[in-house]
Amino acid sequence: MALRVVGLGPGHPKLLTLMAVEALREAEVIYVPASSSSEVSLAESLVRPYTRAEVRVLKFKMGGTDEETLKRYGKEISGVENAVYALLGDPAFYGSFARLRPYVERPVQYVPGVTSITACAARAGIDLAVGDQAVAIVPATRPDLLERAIELFDTVVVVKANKNRALLNRLMEQGGLAVRRCYMEGEQISQRIYWDDYFTVVYIWRGR
Repeated sequence: MALRVVGLGPGHPKLLTLMAVEALREAEVIYVPASSSSEVSLAESLVRPYTRAEVRVLKFKMGGTDEETLKRYGKEISGVENAVYALLGDPAFYGSFARLRPYVERPVQYVPGVTSITACAARAGIDLAVGDQAVAIVPATRPDLLERAIELFDTVVVVKANKNRALLNRLMEQGGLAVRRCYMEGEQISQRIYWDDYFTVVYIWRGR
């Protein structure tokens, strides 16, 4: 049986897809990631209302989890037949499972989820692109690409926007918006970043 890797969306329990809910209800064991700096897993809080399965929290270091830990997690997940790995957002887009996948010795099936990129844009009431406009997605950890992307694309979406905030605030002066924790507690929408939060998406437009 394939391991189902389920996207839970941006953080609101009503933004899970029907397919995601079905997978959670069918599973016997559900694995969810959590930052090693916190005892709280946001994914776990989203999973609980939809399942009676055993939920196991896997701790990951934000800077990178060591290979021995990944091997241990992979071996455990490979040995549970009816299991789900559930994570925020979409598993194919900066998902934590990508680090684990080389160590999982079984078929994998991705169940897509709503991404923060589209969810936060919708929450802010903005259009990402119209007609033949082009969109770029750049992590804030790549300042070498940010200014170049703004020259080339109509809309630049910056993820993981708790880094290089001074640069992002400067770039947003020509037209931009920052959205923090959309659909979650602590949500904020602003034309500048006044906070330090990994769950921040920035939108920058050229010529708007």
